[in-house]
Formats: sequence, C-alpha cells, structure tokens
Amino acid sequence: MLKLIGAVLIVASSTLSGFYVAHTYQERPKQLRILQQSLQMLETEIVYASIPLYLAMNHIGERIPSVIKQFFITMSINLQELDGASSFECWDKSLQKHFYKTSLKRQDKEILLQFGQTLGISDKEDQIKHIRLTMQSLSTEEALAREEERVYTKLSKNLGVLLGLLIVILIY
Repeated sequence: MLKLIGAVLIVASSTLSGFYVAHTYQERPKQLRILQQSLQMLETEIVYASIPLYLAMNHIGERIPSVIKQFFITMSINLQELDGASSFECWDKSLQKHFYKTSLKRQDKEILLQFGQTLGISDKEDQIKHIRLTMQSLSTEEALAREEERVYTKLSKNLGVLLGLLIVILIY
C-alpha cells in the first residue's frame, strides 16, 4: 500500500511539473502581447497627453492585467521616490524587482533594458521611434514564443507524465 501511494505521488509531482513548464510556454506570448499593448499606451500618452513620465507609467500600470503591470507601477514609484536617478535606473530597478515573476526570457529582458536606456532622454519623435522599434522586437519574440508554445506545450505535459512513470518503474 505504501509503495502505491509513493508511486502515485511521484507520478503526480512529475505531471504537475510538466504542466507548470507548459504553462510558462503558454504565458510568454501573452505577456509579450501585453508589453506591446503597454508600449502602445505609452506612445499614446507621450503624443497626446504630454504628461510626466511617472504619471504615464502609473496610468499604464492601472490599465493592464497580469504581472506586467508591476513593471510600470514600480517604475512610476521609482521615478517619484528616487531623487536624482535617471529613468533608466528606475526602469532597471523595476525590471530587476519583477522580472523573475514573469514567463519572459533573457532576450526579452535585453529588449526591455535597451528600451529603458532610451526612455525619457530625447524628444517626442525620437521616443516614438524607440517605442515602435521595441514593439517590433517584442512582436518578433512573440511570434517565436507562439511557435515554441505550439511545439513544447504538449511535449512538456507528456514528458512530465512519462518521466514520472519511468521513475516509478525504475524504483519498483
């Protein structure tokens, strides 16, 4: 009886691990899409509202779902509280604080860091160019993420179950 309970626990835990990995593959394209929408909102705030950056970041953070909202809200707080810090330092601190909570990859973080380096240091037209370039890069990453999702989601789920069964077979 104890062996059966152990076997069930091993298979269940490996299956859940497989489903967790599959979930990260499913979340990444969604989060990249939300980032693109957020940058589109930032572009609109810059062009039409002409409000300070901390207010724009706060407005965006209030309107978007998911973990991504924390990037923008923390950025807004950092801009208000960190006297003398550049917008890049505030953006970087925000990314460092919340990036681990997302399903984004290292290359996504690099794109966001490059965007942060240009944030708030030029005129409107230049900012719009940088936002659109970042959105284009994120769109490319989203397409790659959708392909990864298609390939690896089912594989991760099945591999989790099969790995659990293999472990049970090897142990017993």
